[in-house]
Amino acid sequence: MNVKTLTCNGLRWINIVKPTNEEIEYLRQNFKFHPLDLEDCLSPAQRPNVDKYTDYIFLILLFPVFDRKTREIRPSEVDFFIGPDYFITVHDNNLPPLVDMFDLCSVNDDARDKYMRDGMEKLAYAIINSLLLYCYPMLDHLNIDIGNIESRIFAGNEKGMVREILVIRRNITNFRKIMQSHKNVLKKMIDSREPSVFRINGLRTYFEQLIDDTKDIWDTLQGFKETIEALQQTNESLISFRINDIMKTLTVISALVLPIYVSASIFGLMKGYFPVLGATFNFWLPLALCFGSALAMYWYMKKKRMLE
Repeated sequence: MNVKTLTCNGLRWINIVKPTNEEIEYLRQNFKFHPLDLEDCLSPAQRPNVDKYTDYIFLILLFPVFDRKTREIRPSEVDFFIGPDYFITVHDNNLPPLVDMFDLCSVNDDARDKYMRDGMEKLAYAIINSLLLYCYPMLDHLNIDIGNIESRIFAGNEKGMVREILVIRRNITNFRKIMQSHKNVLKKMIDSREPSVFRINGLRTYFEQLIDDTKDIWDTLQGFKETIEALQQTNESLISFRINDIMKTLTVISALVLPIYVSASIFGLMKGYFPVLGATFNFWLPLALCFGSALAMYWYMKKKRMLE
């Protein structure tokens, strides 16, 4: 089974990676958890959630993970069972802060004492805090990507930025979906009005800081959302302007060529009825008339400011 246990000062940290039916059966036999909570560990969660019971708390949190192959931010789920003398984490091993913290506590007694000595509340704070801090570098990268898009748009690369804008906009949307419920879930988790084994006592300020962090992340994502939407509109406007400019150029060319085409057609059809066409200047006269009509059209369009 993918079950590892650490013990410190009477607290057990049980870490379950990539759970299967075997690991869920282990939890069912050794703990009195609600069957629906155990089922939630096997199926992907759609949103964060917390259920408070008299003897334990079941907490679901989602955190962003960047897939370098697809350039997509997707959710990674962590399930917590928090009881009076145990702290159980169930996850897919995709979140480096959680993996690194458990590995560090496994090999370092000082780290294990630091995070686990003061009980499950201190350990819960340390893990959630490290996972929230893990979000900030992704926000920084999104900010850099948005700045690069803005620079390249105004450098004349509007067409190439269409896909980039959609990629960044998708990532911002996914990030927002992941983080949208964290604030309310953490508030409910530390709500002292409901009976619970989870008593933060002197850690209230720390958990309130976690709530502030989730709000800061959400506000930052809201700003990114508004910025990328404005850049998308700007990019579409520039593309439309460029298309309109091309269409205008083609229209002007067509308007200038039209009198030449008409004049040439008339001379071609009526050559038998124009005596001057048999003279020595029979080539230059039609040519002069064709280009003269084109110049007249150009002068007319210039006067009407159609070429500006």
